[in-house]
Amino acid sequence: MICSMRKLPGTLLLSLLILWSGAAQAQTRLLYILDASNSMWGQIDGTAKIDTARKVLRDSLAGLPDKVTPGLMLYGHRRKGDCSDVELRAPFGAASRAEIMEMIQGITPRGKTPISRALGMAGEAFGDGAEGNRSVLLISDGIETCGENACAAAERLAREGIGLQINVIGFDVDREAREQLQCIARAGNGRYFDARSASEFQVAVAEVQKQVQAAPAPEPSAPKAEPESPETWFMEDFDGPALSPEWRVINPDEENYLVEDGFLTIVAGDGTPPGLPDGSNVLRLEKPIPRGDWTLTARIVLAPRMLGEAMRLGIGREDGSGIFATAFFNTYNKVRTDLNLVGEKLPPPGGTGARFDRTLYYVDSRNLQARARFFAANIAAVQLRLQKKGRKYTASMKLEPAPGAQAAPDGKWAEVQALSALKLPGDAFYLSFGGAASDYLPDNGEGVARVDWVRVERP
Repeated sequence: MICSMRKLPGTLLLSLLILWSGAAQAQTRLLYILDASNSMWGQIDGTAKIDTARKVLRDSLAGLPDKVTPGLMLYGHRRKGDCSDVELRAPFGAASRAEIMEMIQGITPRGKTPISRALGMAGEAFGDGAEGNRSVLLISDGIETCGENACAAAERLAREGIGLQINVIGFDVDREAREQLQCIARAGNGRYFDARSASEFQVAVAEVQKQVQAAPAPEPSAPKAEPESPETWFMEDFDGPALSPEWRVINPDEENYLVEDGFLTIVAGDGTPPGLPDGSNVLRLEKPIPRGDWTLTARIVLAPRMLGEAMRLGIGREDGSGIFATAFFNTYNKVRTDLNLVGEKLPPPGGTGARFDRTLYYVDSRNLQARARFFAANIAAVQLRLQKKGRKYTASMKLEPAPGAQAAPDGKWAEVQALSALKLPGDAFYLSFGGAASDYLPDNGEGVARVDWVRVERP
């Protein structure tokens, strides 16, 4: 019965459930969205987090009053490395509370954390009707790992129905995950609860349950227009054992790149150009460039050691020309290293180029190792982006604060002046990593970049 109902469209499912219940008054519906990713095997006080979640949610379901109808959604519970692994396991009214308890008991954490996809499917679970209160309880022990904007997904979900509220429990999370989960709760008109122990987790679930029970019936209001969301034209999260077939490696140096544990790792030495024609392990996306506007973004974990590392992405040709966004550690004297955002137009032979750059972060120290440690302690990753709008190409970058950072960057997007191209400046998307030499750096170092994901979106 559960499987057949899960395949029904949201509006039809909602209508059937209303007829089935025979409710004369609007009900409160509570959708539990439970993280079943592999990290839920982590332990707190000697007990796996998934075991704590099972017990507390069983108690929560047993204590729900009759006026609250529960549903259950899971993610990461069936397959490793699959960002589509989200399942509405128990639609509203399709399973008894005892059956939902059994479903929770049978969970085996395996995969990733596709929070955005889960929130998108939650809208379908509630359907189009406006009756009663709608609540989501999202329980996660980590950050979105599928390259999507979970906060924006929460905003879209909150706009879909009257009385919709998203409450979030961060179960033993780090600073980066906490900030994202707090954003989801704010965008969803709900509350965020930080649970660092089994007892705090139990208290948080009980508080959400109390809040859901006490929520007044919503007042009808005019629906808001749904803004257009970008289309993901290409996504690579490096979850397999090798590069996906859409990539071609130019100037391959197989000893110095590896796909493993959800990252593409590249090693480059001092003086290795971060691009063509002389750079090594340059990735070219063998997929026709989409027409119109687009946004190319990559998330990169940089562990600066040379203090001359440069990661470049953009649109170009194999002669090295094109328009690129670059994250560049610039050590230009004995006491300072900058982390710069660079937007550059690299010309073909005989052409004219242009360059705009901006310092987003820096450190002063006469000790090179101290500078490297400072960057690593305060910056968890960078998101590098090149955006095309008409004939304008804008480079931008966001610095993600490291957990416990003492001098954290602001975590906001920063950009440089747009570059212009009257004709398409390349025939493919490129991603590359290298290391600049400097009079103030050793000449025998090497740097490492770990690329988490690459995404191309269209408006």
